[in-house]
Amino acid sequence: MTHALVRTLGGRDPLSRYALFQTTDAEEARDRVADIFCPHELKIAGRGGAVDACMQHARIRGVSLNRLRYGPTVEIDAGCLKDFVLVMMPMLGSADIHCGSQHIRSTPELASVVTPTQNLSQTVNGGCDQIMVRIDRALLESVCAQLLGHELSEPVEFRLGMEMSSQGGVSWQVLVSHLASELEREAPMLGSSLAMAQIEHLLVTTLLMVQPNNYRDALLDPPQSIAPRHVRRVEEFIEAHADQELTIGDLAAHAKVSTSALFAGFREFRNTTPMAYLKSVRMARVHEELRSPSSADKTVTNIAMRWGFHHLGHFATDYRNKYGECPSRTRERARG
Repeated sequence: MTHALVRTLGGRDPLSRYALFQTTDAEEARDRVADIFCPHELKIAGRGGAVDACMQHARIRGVSLNRLRYGPTVEIDAGCLKDFVLVMMPMLGSADIHCGSQHIRSTPELASVVTPTQNLSQTVNGGCDQIMVRIDRALLESVCAQLLGHELSEPVEFRLGMEMSSQGGVSWQVLVSHLASELEREAPMLGSSLAMAQIEHLLVTTLLMVQPNNYRDALLDPPQSIAPRHVRRVEEFIEAHADQELTIGDLAAHAKVSTSALFAGFREFRNTTPMAYLKSVRMARVHEELRSPSSADKTVTNIAMRWGFHHLGHFATDYRNKYGECPSRTRERARG
């Protein structure tokens, strides 16, 4: 990773324009890193309590590129990341990574891909300097579902180690290097929301395709068939009217097919039902609102009921099963 980034940037330091902080205070380092990633425990190995930490941070929609160095060896316990996937690529040095039941020693030849639903702990060895790509979990799962053509039955889980010399590792490395280069030279495309959306989608798609995960085989298989027009019409209608009272009769009438034909289409091509698809869209909208600071004045109940969840006990259980935390916890973090 070191060589690819330095070569792409013409010898300049990656993300040098995007300094976030530099400190010798361990608590400040922990808190500033937590602002970007998540709360965690930080312990300095050996004697003394000082670090020599610095971080750069550049965000592009649901993705961010980060560079982080602590100086001395540190031990970190982050628990489950929950809301994001983290790809960590040492440019120098090494880190011992534990994620769920997997363990690797990450080096410039072996990156780590951290699954958000599994506990993460690591020992970052002295002098380790890493590039880290943070991807919002909601974005990752949305892109994965789009590529598959149906909702996910379980969270995405990655193999921890990514070989940088593998075909997939090289593809990922080149893509991240190119994005770092564009950020460093402040390329005009950075001001285009359309270009940024395409880059965001490309990063997520590439990670899903190149790094082994529980959906990769399905993603690499060519689609067996294309969903009929009436299924896609109903999906589009649900996306546009998810906040309205909709019945199966309404959906069938909009698609101009019988309810039995509509059920059969969703079962065969989406592996779900029309109303289950409607519920998943509404749940995603609730999640978006709960995470948004702009809706911080609204209660969980207000938001849930606006999107059609009137049985709050069932809603809270379904939300926790999908996002790994209760709705009130998401709301608290959005309020800072």
